[in-house]
Amino acid sequence: MAARVDGDTLLCLADFDEEFLPGYIDETGTPQGLNDPAYRIYSIIRGDTLSPDYLNWPANQGAYLNEMGKPFFLGTQTMFYSYTDGYPQAHSNNLGSTAPLKAVILQTNWAYTNIGLQDVCFSEYKIVNRSNHLWEDCYIAIWTDDDLGDAWDDAIGIDSLRNLGINYNFDNYDPQYGTNPPAVGFKVLRAPMMASSQDTARYFDPPGSLNLKIKPGFKESGLYAFNVFYNSDPVTGDPGNYRQTYMSLQGLRRNRTPWVNPVTGQVTRFAYTGDPVTGLGWNPTSSGAQRFIMVFGSLDILPNDTQSVIIAQVIARGSSNLNSITKLRELSDHVQSIYDNNFQSVLSSGNNSSSVPNEFSLHQNYPNPFNPSTTIEYDLPTSGEVVIMIYDVSGREVRRIDAGVKPPGNHKLELNADGLSSGAYLCKAVFSSNSMSTVKSMRLMLIR
Repeated sequence: MAARVDGDTLLCLADFDEEFLPGYIDETGTPQGLNDPAYRIYSIIRGDTLSPDYLNWPANQGAYLNEMGKPFFLGTQTMFYSYTDGYPQAHSNNLGSTAPLKAVILQTNWAYTNIGLQDVCFSEYKIVNRSNHLWEDCYIAIWTDDDLGDAWDDAIGIDSLRNLGINYNFDNYDPQYGTNPPAVGFKVLRAPMMASSQDTARYFDPPGSLNLKIKPGFKESGLYAFNVFYNSDPVTGDPGNYRQTYMSLQGLRRNRTPWVNPVTGQVTRFAYTGDPVTGLGWNPTSSGAQRFIMVFGSLDILPNDTQSVIIAQVIARGSSNLNSITKLRELSDHVQSIYDNNFQSVLSSGNNSSSVPNEFSLHQNYPNPFNPSTTIEYDLPTSGEVVIMIYDVSGREVRRIDAGVKPPGNHKLELNADGLSSGAYLCKAVFSSNSMSTVKSMRLMLIR
């Protein structure tokens, strides 16, 4: 993260070295908490209300609580920690080494054991300006160096339609993973807010709660740049000082020149925007040890203002290195659907101590769109009979699955659409128990 502050360029960053330490900034602008054992990583597991971290959950540091004042379980496992760049001695990274911005970061990580989300890790970064100065022309970036198996056979790309940065194996063999290596990505779910008089921003705080925030005159900023760095390259290598770092956040290369898309001939802030699966567009022509940043900006952040970024790290493995990208995109779409529905399908039993769902619920299928099969997942509060019916746009029943009597808990089944044509379908799930029936429905999209 970097900004202009009273004419100076100030940075705080974490890559191979970090300029953050545990703690916070007090009212006088002084960093506190470095030697306080309360400023550490807290981790809670859904259903475990007797763990030391649950009993000592740091709400006073900014950790989320539910409506009953208890720790809020965002996922099966939830983590929280508070840290700051406010300690001058921490600013020793060659890419930074400026005076502190005096930022406080409240980071919450969470993950689920739910089927379809076991290869996803969510993170929220709440960034607070605890200085007495405006952060002008501020850029916030997610940096990653995944080293997918062997570090030297990787390639990178950006799926701009999905806000998904991708690291994949350049060929179909990796010395550590073997054949058909996976792909890994970072998906942006919420970007920082920026002023926009004609828009209104809406989001839930915390994610998964019913606390809807409405901010008239604001919208999400979106991605500003996607930059790539190669080992020891004089043009596209890692920045060497704070000036080069600030330029890289603006989408420029190490030597201050812009990227040029070789397919279109246009100057751009986004590297490798092609489709590696089809080979269309601008894609890497060789592998190497490389990394990327996904940048938001530029922003003006007032003293004591807060910005929030939510990302999901996803990983998927398919039948080849390129099919792994396809599977990664499918998982990314599923994650987007979960986020768009405020995590309700995975939190139906989330913030109480019971592992049995409170009600009958039908989760969105995944992948969606799909071809030729997809997974349908549902939760039952008690034992009962389940029937799944699929209808085409004319209302004709085209599939029926009698799942039989199921016990309470989470269940899944696979729907095979062989013989059906592309298009939208309606899925109805009927749950019958104690002479009572409940119906849930959702839409499916089959693409051939």
